[in-house]
Amino acid sequence: MKAVFIFVVAQMNQWSSYSEIEAHIRAQPELQHLLHLDSISGSQLSRSLNRLPTELPEWVFQQLAQRAKRRTATFGGISKTVGKLSIVDASSVPLPLRLGDWAQVSRKASSVKMHLRLVAASPDTVFPDAMVPTSGNVGDRACAVHLVVPSDTTYVMDRGYDDYKKMEAWSTDGIRFVMRLRDRAFTTVLEELPVEPEGRITRDTKVQMGRADRDDKKTLRLIEFRDEKGRRYRLVTSIWHLSAEDIAQIYKCRWWVELFFKWIKQHLSTVHVHSYKPQAIWNQLFLALITALLVQEVKASLSTRQTPWQLLKLMRVYLYLPWSSLEQEVHRPRRASKGKPPGAGQKPKSLRTTVGEFRPSKK
Repeated sequence: MKAVFIFVVAQMNQWSSYSEIEAHIRAQPELQHLLHLDSISGSQLSRSLNRLPTELPEWVFQQLAQRAKRRTATFGGISKTVGKLSIVDASSVPLPLRLGDWAQVSRKASSVKMHLRLVAASPDTVFPDAMVPTSGNVGDRACAVHLVVPSDTTYVMDRGYDDYKKMEAWSTDGIRFVMRLRDRAFTTVLEELPVEPEGRITRDTKVQMGRADRDDKKTLRLIEFRDEKGRRYRLVTSIWHLSAEDIAQIYKCRWWVELFFKWIKQHLSTVHVHSYKPQAIWNQLFLALITALLVQEVKASLSTRQTPWQLLKLMRVYLYLPWSSLEQEVHRPRRASKGKPPGAGQKPKSLRTTVGEFRPSKK
């Protein structure tokens, strides 16, 4: 667990290399004392990450995800009618072609993938609860079997998961899903349902996937709509009790997983991998998710409205101080700016120094 703690601290502070981690630990006697470290080196860190059984960070991640589920058990989802969502998607992390030749996806590229399931417990509370790390040549469909399981949530997926047999199996098992279809996907229309002539919903139909109409096929629902920019979307779903507008809104929530991927890549250490060995990369991805869940845990414990990014910055500052110090800072009264009075114009800019030259622009 000592290695897990070290690399979670590295994730929290976005330390991007073994040498940077070593330098920070050497400069922090408090951290050395906390970890009972007599010595530390980049080679030791490398061996620790490579030898760490991935089952351990995966178990820690699952425990934190279960805590998040219990904490949000009473949340109503994105709305009373829709409930909670499980958004499934994948994000790639590029690797150098030669060092990552085991994960080569083309003649010019190597990469690994993080196949993720993100729970939307409310409009402002999302957290990951499952992840499958793979080399970049493993398709999204292959991981769907691990991420789409019977649940009381609605699954939201993009075009990479359109597998006709899996759709029918999910529908048979009572799994609710909303998935975008590829333009070339074939459907057999059984019945056209009425839609508003001037609305964004352009089509609502009962369909079977594929060309042939067979009695043993499951009937699904196909909805087509256009967004604010006029772009056309084709959605297939196993949900019948919601309106077509609700189905379209559910799919639009898929964007939240993209925002989550963006957050962990910008604020944690996932873009630059510490090692190019598979197990070390798997470990690093799980450690990043552990860190993201810990930020959520702290946010819930402190009952703060600060964003995860605002809170993460404070956690970096108060990492070696007592919990009460962080708590006091989070709840410190802050004076709100009154702003400019209505109708007030911009003050003319002036330079209060003899250094440099300031020349107002001509309007």
